[in-house]
Amino acid sequence: MRHAVALFVAICLAGAHPAGGAAGPAARAAARSAGAAARAELHRALAALRADGVGAAAAVLQRRVRQRSPKMKLAPAEAAAIARALLRRLPEMPEARALERLMPRSTVELVRAVEERGLPGAEAERMARYLRGMVRALRPGNLAQLDANHSHVIGRRWHEIDYTGEGTTWQERRAEWSRHGVGDFRSAVHLHRYFTAEESLPYFRRIYRPRGRMSGVPPP
Repeated sequence: MRHAVALFVAICLAGAHPAGGAAGPAARAAARSAGAAARAELHRALAALRADGVGAAAAVLQRRVRQRSPKMKLAPAEAAAIARALLRRLPEMPEARALERLMPRSTVELVRAVEERGLPGAEAERMARYLRGMVRALRPGNLAQLDANHSHVIGRRWHEIDYTGEGTTWQERRAEWSRHGVGDFRSAVHLHRYFTAEESLPYFRRIYRPRGRMSGVPPP
């Protein structure tokens, strides 16, 4: 009886090895196939964005897929989903579409906030209108840097903001900016409070080189 049991176990184990051995290569092949499909879908989605006249946002998504830094990096499937959201939502968001030509990174995040974080579309449009008015009033000499440095907060609650590599935490930033009435970055009013206070910081004029001042920005 003991011999029969041992033989049965040996047969089962022998049968398990080929299947187990095949699972590794099969899984890797499936992952490669899924990765290739995601990249192909991203290529189609970015091409559609460019054809629709939203090439600056397409370039933002492409860079974020290729970047090495983990902060705000996107997987191809994530970037393709955002591209589809832009294609679907921007026709109904004329203010955000106009902002894309000035601040493409912030526009991407604004649409993501509507798509992924429940920001009302009407408030997103008010935020886009406000940012456009701010750009007109400030006339920053380094608008690209202004867009890059602030896009990661646009449309987010404090705990949703990634401060990796900045030597701070969202809790510290919230404690600092709540003194200025910045409860989050999900309304035009809060954006106005934030930029009005930030203008007084030493780096603001040095980095962004504005030719105007926040006093000339129409409040939302």
